[in-house]
Amino acid sequence: MSISYDTHMHTSFSPDSNATLDEQVNTACSMGLRGICITDHMDYDFPVDQCQGYDTNPFIFDEKKYLDSINNISDKMPNFEVLKGVEIGLQTDPSVANKNKQLIINNFFDEVIGSIHLIDKKDPYYPDFWKGTDQKSVLKKYFEITLENLKLFSDINILGHLDYATRYMPDINEYEPKDYFEITDAIMEFLIGHEIALEINTSGLKKGYGLTNPHPELIKRYYELGGRLISTGSDAHSPDAIAYGFETINENLISYGFREYVIYKSRKPILLPL
Repeated sequence: MSISYDTHMHTSFSPDSNATLDEQVNTACSMGLRGICITDHMDYDFPVDQCQGYDTNPFIFDEKKYLDSINNISDKMPNFEVLKGVEIGLQTDPSVANKNKQLIINNFFDEVIGSIHLIDKKDPYYPDFWKGTDQKSVLKKYFEITLENLKLFSDINILGHLDYATRYMPDINEYEPKDYFEITDAIMEFLIGHEIALEINTSGLKKGYGLTNPHPELIKRYYELGGRLISTGSDAHSPDAIAYGFETINENLISYGFREYVIYKSRKPILLPL
């Protein structure tokens, strides 16, 4: 496996993970990776009605405790790199953008992933979201929201799991990436112009959806448009998902024309060979 860094993963600082920081780090190290980036969720103003089982927004962590924990385990592992990251939720709300801005100003992160998990304040993760909807209209809206978010707040290093909503579509066979090239091209051109990496997220492979996010056709399109900054993340919420599918995507990326992937240290890009 040439990809030796997994730069998107979660621990119990995120409500949707029960994995301890020690478990994630030790597993990744035992697999022969050179390093990882911990990127727990900070999703300000996430609607409580979209957080089943919670009375308040659970996608908020204690920043000091989080970063201190990563620093502590990093100090114990001099031959393995544990980078400090965060996955911020992007919303088309200036108050959320301001909170994200202050989070980044007030804390040291090696890497910031920006992700969109909501469409009109609803999470496509839940089956009820899709009832009575036209899937193509939903995806078009998702991509439009993605571009709108980027224009509102672009102080990120990586755009996380573009086409995330497709993971939960009732009929994935209806998804044809070329149907959305007009808007996805605009997204990719924005990323390229602002030197923001496109993440290749393998969570869909692990969960049995059969596809990365974004879809391989969108990855190829990104390359055709001149995009070269790609990051690799498993989105692992448990140790068994770390670096899942990396051998496959390594071969695929090379076949598309890519020769390097990117990691971030102190928010600065470092290119590594595939």
